[in-house]
Amino acid sequence: MLRTHLKRGTEKWLHLTNLRCRSQSAAGKQCWKCSSSDINNTFFCASCGVLRESAEKEDYFELLKLKKDFNIDTLKLVQNYRHIQSMIHPDKFAQKSEHEKAIALEWSSLVNKAYKTLSKSIERGKYLLTLNGVTISEDNTSLDKEFLLAMMDLNESVEDAETADELKNIASNVSVNIEHLNLKLVQHFKANDLDGAKEAIIRLKYMNNIERTVKEKLLHLNLK
Repeated sequence: MLRTHLKRGTEKWLHLTNLRCRSQSAAGKQCWKCSSSDINNTFFCASCGVLRESAEKEDYFELLKLKKDFNIDTLKLVQNYRHIQSMIHPDKFAQKSEHEKAIALEWSSLVNKAYKTLSKSIERGKYLLTLNGVTISEDNTSLDKEFLLAMMDLNESVEDAETADELKNIASNVSVNIEHLNLKLVQHFKANDLDGAKEAIIRLKYMNNIERTVKEKLLHLNLK
């Protein structure tokens, strides 16, 4: 008897918990003004037309209406970004309530962040890895020692270079390596090889840092 009572009590508690969770989930998607749950439009309420509140986590690819892939259509990215900003930019809501102004500012900031992330190959790759539960640690211990030693030698070559010609030769070799790594990155994502993509991104970060150092030193030499 006691066991039956406990079982019924547990079932009732689970039922109430599920209802509460569903209610909270629905409330999070409701329009802040008319309480409509129609979310067919990402930015505007389909019922009353006000700008919807942004969610805590928005998928950048979905936000900018792009296929979730590393090899994106960059022209479409720019076009979609500009179109969205033309609709939700804070200037469009200058005559609206303070609440709507704040929402527009949040959306505009989020769309800007999404655009900057997806427009750069490394950041786009890192974001795709994050969506798949893969993170890149700061210590980069996953890289082989041979590559790390090669990067140390390359950095020393940049430091020791005394002429513009020497730096230009280094820059040319680095540019070739960056192009090669970018091609490998495309291939890794196409094959859904996330570990390979992760390694390529880490290597690209090293090469990009060296390229930046070379350009800075070249600029310094030209200013002398």
